[in-house]
Amino acid sequence: MRRRTGIIVFVLMALLVAACGDSTDGTEATDDTPTGTTQPGTEPTVAPGDDGGGTLTAVRFESFDGWVLDSAAAYSSYQTHQAVIEPLMRFGSDGQSIEPGLAESWDYDPDGLTITFTLHEGTRFSNGDPVTAEDVAFSLDIWNAGPNFGGSWDAIAGVTGEGREIVMELAYPDNTVMAVLASSISGIMPKDFGGLTEDDYYNNPIGAGAFVVDEWSIGGRIILSPNEFYYDPERPYVDELILDVVTDEAERQILFDSGEAQIIEYLSPTVAPQYDPADVYICTVHSVEHIGLNVLRPPFDDLLVRQAVAYAIDYDAIDAALGEYFGLPSGILSPNILNWAPPSKPYFRRDLDTANDLLAQSSAAGGTSAELIYDAGNALDTLVVQIIQANLAEIGIDVSLSALETGAFLDRAFSIDADMTIWNYGAISPNISDPMIWIYATGWLFSGFETDTLFDQFLAYADAATNEDMQAIVTEIQDGAIDEAAAIAVAEGSYLHAVNQNLTGFASAPWGLYYYDTIGLGG
Repeated sequence: MRRRTGIIVFVLMALLVAACGDSTDGTEATDDTPTGTTQPGTEPTVAPGDDGGGTLTAVRFESFDGWVLDSAAAYSSYQTHQAVIEPLMRFGSDGQSIEPGLAESWDYDPDGLTITFTLHEGTRFSNGDPVTAEDVAFSLDIWNAGPNFGGSWDAIAGVTGEGREIVMELAYPDNTVMAVLASSISGIMPKDFGGLTEDDYYNNPIGAGAFVVDEWSIGGRIILSPNEFYYDPERPYVDELILDVVTDEAERQILFDSGEAQIIEYLSPTVAPQYDPADVYICTVHSVEHIGLNVLRPPFDDLLVRQAVAYAIDYDAIDAALGEYFGLPSGILSPNILNWAPPSKPYFRRDLDTANDLLAQSSAAGGTSAELIYDAGNALDTLVVQIIQANLAEIGIDVSLSALETGAFLDRAFSIDADMTIWNYGAISPNISDPMIWIYATGWLFSGFETDTLFDQFLAYADAATNEDMQAIVTEIQDGAIDEAAAIAVAEGSYLHAVNQNLTGFASAPWGLYYYDTIGLGG
């Protein structure tokens, strides 16, 4: 599953200047915030009781990138980091709230220029050292130095504090910083890497999370065990956590059916029906499947051609192919996250007459051709590109399909080196500012479309005083995506996991990330 490989402009967050108004700490949903589709399996499983112990095994298809937080390239890495190097806060499984992490509470001053965190009593790293303000200040320096996410915390001018109190002084109010601090890229590390060299630290990380690392390798098995110094003596509920990479779908299912694995992360919607429906955990609708059209060269430098494509796509056919877990698109931004808002106009639906008329008026009248690149390892993309190819052939656009290895695909996608690119995405933290940054960082989702306007909208969003004001800006962005048709959403749906029914305490955010330390093996 996607996501952050190659991100280059997340530093934009550094420039977001916000006014802290009535409700701008990013922790509260509004009445207008969508609640998404309620489906079987979306409710969190019951909380763990006295069923601790045992080995929890989760299997994923994508590789782990290592322990450098800034290098996180996929959900599997974010998922693993937060288990060991825990941030001050966590995201709620509703995808919109922020919950206690290492900090049990936090407060803004009235001007929004100081955030005071209070750590849980006895918060310590896995080497037994207490977590202090100096550790948080050191971590902030490391985060800011990162080539990918660096600068995301530039609103934070300094960190002080004593004992359990951590005080962050902001250079300017920023209503997006709380969401970033709840993401795994904001994990707290010990000052000076706990006395280790940087290389030694990342080979043997020390964190204040619920687990410690017993064994790991890039792309291989990871074995974690409980951190004896974790602030909550009740968690984690298992004695051992094993994270395995298994690329073969059939083998993953065998492991699950045999009970050797209790969780299969990020099921393909085409494979999920092969599992017992009671075992399929369906996250709230959030994932956006989309295509980017390269506006920097023919044929998609012509708006009429892009609009013709948008009206030629058979969204209903894609919906039917992806099955019950996906549906028709509502906009270009991932839904079910704080401050999401729909476009003010209807989203694209198939209209072949309109598509043919638009193409006849365009620079591609009489037909044209284009290359569509996709990640060969993504079963969902592989299915959708076949439909798009057939759809566009009906209006005279000859699409050649190029299946690429993930790295090669991302290199070309981020270089805007393809006519058409298909991908799906979601958030990693609970605020629509996260997907907004992502579409900026990807050059309007790999299209090369100008981002100056989007940048100004980001600034306005960060400076908005109320959730309603922010949602109005989100609607502007959604409308702009329809008007320009540079990136076109073709479906939106749910991330899926296979979860053994005996597990307790499993609860995933809409983007599929969850916390291992709340899970018990149950009966």
